[in-house]
Amino acid sequence: MDATELLKRYAEGERDFKRANLRGLVLSVVDSHSGDTPTLVLANINEQQNRPYLIGANLSEADLSKAHLSRANLSKADLSGANLCGANLVGASLSGANLTGANLTGANLTGAHLNWANLSTANLSKANLKGTDMSAANFSGAILNDANLGKAYLIKSNLSQAQLNDADLTQANLKDADLTDANLSGAELARANLAGANLTRADLTKANLLKANLRRADLTESYLNWASLGEADLSEAILTRANLSKADLSKTYLRKIVLHGCHLSGINLSGADLGGLDLSKKLLTGINLASAYLSEANLSGAYLIEANLSDANLCGADLSDACLMKANFIGARMGNINLSNANLTGAKLCKADLMGANLRGAILTEADMRGANLIGAILPNGKTYN
Repeated sequence: MDATELLKRYAEGERDFKRANLRGLVLSVVDSHSGDTPTLVLANINEQQNRPYLIGANLSEADLSKAHLSRANLSKADLSGANLCGANLVGASLSGANLTGANLTGANLTGAHLNWANLSTANLSKANLKGTDMSAANFSGAILNDANLGKAYLIKSNLSQAQLNDADLTQANLKDADLTDANLSGAELARANLAGANLTRADLTKANLLKANLRRADLTESYLNWASLGEADLSEAILTRANLSKADLSKTYLRKIVLHGCHLSGINLSGADLGGLDLSKKLLTGINLASAYLSEANLSGAYLIEANLSDANLCGADLSDACLMKANFIGARMGNINLSNANLTGAKLCKADLMGANLRGAILTEADMRGANLIGAILPNGKTYN
């Protein structure tokens, strides 16, 4: 069936084209200003929208592989199980369309409209969805590996259990999206908006979330191993039992986050803002907190063995009963810090500012305190240093 016959039959009221063989169909708008001779006949095009008009058509299980459907209006059409492999759907309207289980591998959907569309279990591997509006669309269980979703609109979309391995979501808007159990390993999410998104149990291993907005996002039991979260906003995010081993959170904003049962050993939090955060009794062995802002933070009873806190701001922080063996506090600002009963064996406190610090009962065996400022500090024996 060619474009002319399809549109003619549609205009006559026919809507059922199930299992139709439309492979290579050309149903794109002809540019009337082009000097090229048109190769298509586009009968019955909706004049108001100047586009092929197939609203509500039944094209389920149809073969539309490599079809040219740019700017076609397929709103509310049934394309479930259809083969759209390599199809050109640039600027097409698929709002509310049913694409359940459709094959869109390598399809070009740049600038298309897929809001409220159902793409559950569809295959969109290597598809181009850059700048596409997919707000409130259903991608549950869909395959989007290596797909280009840069600057796409996925607000409140359902991507639960979707496969997004190595997908490009640079600057994509995923605000309030559902990504429960989604696989985003190796995905590019730099500057993406994930505010309020549900990423429970999502796999973000080695994902790039540089400068991403994760404010109020739910990352419960998510995997962020080796992920890059530099300069990301994680304020008020939930990271309960999340795995952040070897993740890079340098210069991140982490105020008011929930970290119950979170794995933080060996991560990079250099320059991060953790002011007022509760990290009490956390296992933070080998963590990098160089130049981090930890003023008023609660680190009581935490394990910071061999941690790097050089040049960090720990003014007013609580590190009582903390294990700080061989930790690096060189040049740190530690005014009025509580280090009572802390174990600072072998710690480096050179040039640290400990003015007014509480060191009562602290263990300072082999600690290096050369050049440290201890004016007004309470020493381990309870005496005040003058």
